[in-house]
Amino acid sequence: MHRLLPTFLAAALVCSLPFLPLAAAELHPTWIDPAALELQHVLPPPPAPGSELEANDLRALRTAVAARTVDDERRITADLPCDLDRFTDVLGPAYTAARMPKLAALIEHVFQDGELAVLAAKSAIGRKRPYTMDPDLHTFGHQSHSTSYPSGHATFGYLAAIVLGIIVPDRRDALFARANQYGLNRFEAGTHYPSDLEAGKISAAVIAEALLGNAGFQHELTDVRIEISHASGN
Repeated sequence: MHRLLPTFLAAALVCSLPFLPLAAAELHPTWIDPAALELQHVLPPPPAPGSELEANDLRALRTAVAARTVDDERRITADLPCDLDRFTDVLGPAYTAARMPKLAALIEHVFQDGELAVLAAKSAIGRKRPYTMDPDLHTFGHQSHSTSYPSGHATFGYLAAIVLGIIVPDRRDALFARANQYGLNRFEAGTHYPSDLEAGKISAAVIAEALLGNAGFQHELTDVRIEISHASGN
């Protein structure tokens, strides 16, 4: 049964509905208790404030932001949603929310479970966003009120790649390449440090392990496989 969403998590949501007022955004866990997962105890700590590692993170970010092009900004904007359709270019035109609603629902549940776990870790870790550290940084697009570590978009990208790679194993390499670019968008936009993206990759692996061990997730995965089989005429 869904648990009530803690108020601080609702206020922090930025990924799936970036243009709605934050108070209107709601997330509901399906298979994972985000507090029990405790990603903040699994992830390596982010670079310490004032450290050389933090300076390197910010230096790399400034370089990426300075090199950002108009085409990059179009891609960044297109990739703001966290949903199945962001992977259609890899999976093929049959793999859309309109054509495979059960698969789209699975990915939505995966996103919400993952995002709740990430937001709990963000709140516990409390790393400041790059644009709060450097107000002159030319950040592109939405500036979140949540903290920076780990990256929610990077987590979703790799988590979706893991789940979709189980369903469509012959596309795994392309899915992970797509996930990598999906996370890099946040770096190029100036909203996340490189180490935030790496933490997102680790978070995705931890969340995926929890999902794969859950009977409810496995049941929904079976329904998705049936949907795909029917769509392919098998």
